[in-house]
Amino acid sequence: MTAGSTLRVLLVEDNELDARTMTKSLSNSTETDFAITRADDLAEALDLLATDDGDTGAFDCILLDLSLPDSAGLVSVEMLTTRFPDQPIVVLTGLDDPATAVEAVRQGAQDYLSKQSAAPETVARSVRYAVARHHSEVALRSATEQLGLMHDRERIARDLHDTVIQQLFGTGLSLQSVAGSIADADARERVGAAVEGIDMAIRQLREAIFGLHAMPDHLALAHSVEALAEDRFDALGFVPMIDVGPLPEDLSPEVRHEILQVLGEALSNVAKHADATAATVTVSCDEGWVTVTVTDNGRGIHQRDDRPEPGLTGRGLENMRRRADDLNGRFHLGPGDGGGTRISWEIPTGPID
Repeated sequence: MTAGSTLRVLLVEDNELDARTMTKSLSNSTETDFAITRADDLAEALDLLATDDGDTGAFDCILLDLSLPDSAGLVSVEMLTTRFPDQPIVVLTGLDDPATAVEAVRQGAQDYLSKQSAAPETVARSVRYAVARHHSEVALRSATEQLGLMHDRERIARDLHDTVIQQLFGTGLSLQSVAGSIADADARERVGAAVEGIDMAIRQLREAIFGLHAMPDHLALAHSVEALAEDRFDALGFVPMIDVGPLPEDLSPEVRHEILQVLGEALSNVAKHADATAATVTVSCDEGWVTVTVTDNGRGIHQRDDRPEPGLTGRGLENMRRRADDLNGRFHLGPGDGGGTRISWEIPTGPID
């Protein structure tokens, strides 16, 4: 509901005089325009609400008299709230009964008005507030459901990471450690293929986990990066230092996803090959480019034309290079300023096709 909009009201009232009085009260409102449709009894009201295959969007609020030819008392409220739970209701009655008012609200009505004591502007204000409160309740209910869904997804993602991925990662490291001692070339090649298969399974599971971890856009990317770094503690033996600079508010979810994927690959490489005791993760944005940098203090890496030396297993570095190439970005692998290895990965901040 916006300022100056017309509120569509279904007036359920069998008394002609009361109906005219209520219609006049709403029509005289200086703050809101009302479009009023009248039903003489509950059956007619139900028919009007159920038009267009049950679409209740035709009315913003129901003004409901409790003394109708085919229904009396709070039975009408119960029937309407049961069949149309998303329809705000303001109860009208000729009796000023506080107990009935409390019970009507408990059953789902937004407000309760006495016909004798309700001034014209009181009626209009009650309808406006009823619609506003109802919208707030719907939004709160939706947010609560979304929060519950996010908690379920977080739990599933956590279980996947803490069990399946850790087991696969440990198995892969064990196979790598024995591969060099296998004399038979064919057997050694099969072990290498098995390790690559495990790496692929881990990447696919990580993609599934990041999908489950999908957060609303208003959550800072820094929180996701910190969570990812903390998740790598068991493999690394330490938690990397995190430095996430100011980023555009409209950074697309696809770019955020790519950043987290690349960081996962980079930190896995540090865990597998660097023998490092510390690492730093930096995410920054400048002139339309987002840059991800991972620097460690490990044993370093010999390189030739930006390619890792032969003998290093795994395809994480090549995957990061391919991700950059696919997104018109840049990838660089080299020594860190104080030793170790520095990985730099950059892509444009715009939408990903």
